[in-house]
Amino acid sequence: MKAKEKMLAVMTKCLKSDFPLVIELGLWMRDPTNWKEITDQHWWSAYQGADISASLKVIEDTYRKLDQDWVRCGTCPSKEWRETHRIETKGMRAFLVNTLTGEKTEIDREPLTGHKVTRIDREPLVESLMDINKQVHVIDAESLIRNGRLDYVEMLVEKFGSEKFILSSIGQPFWSALQSIFGLKGMMINLYKKPKLVEHTLERVTAVCIEVLRAYAKTGVDGVWIEECLTSSDDISLSHFKRFALPYTVELISEIRRLGMKSIHYFCGGVRDRIELIVDAGPDAISLEESKKGFEIDLDWVDKVVDGRVCLFGNLDAMNLLQNGTTEELRREIRRQINIGRRHGKFVMCTGCPPMPETALSRLREYIEIARQESRSSATFGGS
Repeated sequence: MKAKEKMLAVMTKCLKSDFPLVIELGLWMRDPTNWKEITDQHWWSAYQGADISASLKVIEDTYRKLDQDWVRCGTCPSKEWRETHRIETKGMRAFLVNTLTGEKTEIDREPLTGHKVTRIDREPLVESLMDINKQVHVIDAESLIRNGRLDYVEMLVEKFGSEKFILSSIGQPFWSALQSIFGLKGMMINLYKKPKLVEHTLERVTAVCIEVLRAYAKTGVDGVWIEECLTSSDDISLSHFKRFALPYTVELISEIRRLGMKSIHYFCGGVRDRIELIVDAGPDAISLEESKKGFEIDLDWVDKVVDGRVCLFGNLDAMNLLQNGTTEELRREIRRQINIGRRHGKFVMCTGCPPMPETALSRLREYIEIARQESRSSATFGGS
């Protein structure tokens, strides 16, 4: 089976062996050593999508070193923006240049810990219902495609689409609104003080997401990763989850299905009191974090609750096992998770969060090799 066929199979029927394997490499690629081991492209070459051909080259290099079953993609800057911006270098310094104004902005390499997410700390951008339309702009799918925002996606689909599962991503509306509109403090306060304002904002953000989903579908994307953060049992109450998060997730999942794509719901944090709601929302697959930060997510328990209703992604511990565990410890946990997946045959081997930057390339290769071996073995179906 090709990679795409395997991904579709575990989300539509089942496999008894040879499960797909995927890795999210964004965090890991921040490390300069890792970047150099993967590609000969300069780290600034694909900054903000200024050169989508360079971005494609990085992806090609990545899959020569770390073969897996999906290719992740996203929108890029408009064609007009790309035509009026370029990267200039001076020694090892890089600058983004606006060719219309001559303005130069030095580009700083993202640190291993990531840039500070100032958006979460921001003051709310909306105070009244009249503010919402001014801040949240809905652009229809055809316009997104016409202005070049899907050019990078189209390149990836053309290059990899016959073999790999092409995956786009989108923020769940609550998470997106928290980051870009309210900030963390503003969102939490307004859930109580201005719930109608939050609801209207979420409706508008959802409308934006729907048009992006339609653009993805028109350009040949196979599936959508819906990332949801700060709506777990550690962050908001179950009643707030049902009112301010769940309905908008359901709307996205329904639209993804209508468009003929697959949905993978990545939910961050504790799920004990809302796992049934997450499954009932109807995604084709769910992906959960590994146990940490005071909450526990045991894959065996999750699988018994889910009971084959959706495809389950593995949640291998990216730090304690993938980065720091022995080879035998890593193999044991991979085997355990794969055998859990064999119960219903709807399983993708994955980590609970992206690999840490300190994880060696050789270790990622070992992880891939062990997972492929264990997945293809003749272990008893349903064993754990």
